[in-house]
Amino acid sequence: MDAPASPSLPRALLLGGPAWHPFSGHFRQVVELARVSLHVAGSVATTAEPEVGWCAAMRIRVALQGAEGTERNGIVRSAWDIVSSIERSELGPTRGLDLALLLVACDARGTVLAGTGLQAVYRLVGDQAQSLLPADHPLFAVEGIPDRLPGLLTLTDDRGTFVGAARSGVVLPTRALGWPVACGVRGLP
Repeated sequence: MDAPASPSLPRALLLGGPAWHPFSGHFRQVVELARVSLHVAGSVATTAEPEVGWCAAMRIRVALQGAEGTERNGIVRSAWDIVSSIERSELGPTRGLDLALLLVACDARGTVLAGTGLQAVYRLVGDQAQSLLPADHPLFAVEGIPDRLPGLLTLTDDRGTFVGAARSGVVLPTRALGWPVACGVRGLP
């Protein structure tokens, strides 16, 4: 497994939203197993009161700690099964329809991406970001919690950090406000 471009940055991030509390309902999770790792960035219940968003986000984050697999596709399937089994009433007033989720799974053979509720995915290498997928890519076709596993995007070049942009709206970084800060990452060296 290749390390991220910067050891300080996670492999999966999600841009903050345009609301008063731009990271309400946001979560990140990493599951490291013997031969595979899963890096997750997501948001849910972002327009609810911050406490509601936090509870919904923590419900998903804690549940994802149980993801299992021996290879990248298997751990992604496990993560989708876990998320889809969560009671919708635990995911805020929209019952998970506003879920934005980016999964990055890595093993010795490479990396796969999967997601829901996204309008874009970027690859961040150093301070350079590039759009990874066109806006009409099937990865963006699903909102909320899908009934079945969406498609997987297999990458030949898996360098960097992958940044999702939620369908519900995002604040793109500026020169003064870099990509990590726009994703809620603070205190980098």
